[in-house]
Amino acid sequence: MAGKRRTYAARVPAEQRRTELLDAALALVVTAGHSAVTMEAVAERAGVTKPVVYGVFDNRAALLSALLRREQEQALRQVLEIMPDDLTAPGLLPQLLRDFLDVVAKSPDRWRCVVMPMPDLPAQFHAARESARALTLARAEDFARATLHWLDPEIAAHTMVTLAEMAARLVLTDPARFQPDRFVDALSALTDSRVH
Repeated sequence: MAGKRRTYAARVPAEQRRTELLDAALALVVTAGHSAVTMEAVAERAGVTKPVVYGVFDNRAALLSALLRREQEQALRQVLEIMPDDLTAPGLLPQLLRDFLDVVAKSPDRWRCVVMPMPDLPAQFHAARESARALTLARAEDFARATLHWLDPEIAAHTMVTLAEMAARLVLTDPARFQPDRFVDALSALTDSRVH
């Protein structure tokens, strides 16, 4: 009587496997917290065996470090892609908010890690998040200097970034109630009233 054959994960290119494993780790961070990310849990979530995970990442620290790097780079890239070169275009602030909330909607797990409180993340994750936020604040301050002459640019930058983060949190946690248009319409009305 023949024994049941073990099923193996299909062979895929190394970069595809790496992406699948990082995606599985990200899903675990978002749904169960950082401490739930073990090599075994990642393997199970990705539908592979633990040796497959160890074949790509030497250990849990290497996996989490790679996840942090990928998510930080992609989040920053997404934000910088929506920032125009011409910061003086009319109606830019509401458009930037719309573009940002569209980015959040396209990559909700990534942005949950960026804008939602996640106390069990290690210090390097918090440091990376703060580093990316500092770059975003600097760009927002440039925008405030170029367009919001009547406001303190540092205060305006913090206000804009905080508004974007709060809007993202609400869109992620209660999308039926807090749709991007509500924020964009409110910001449009506010900025239009300042012009008149």
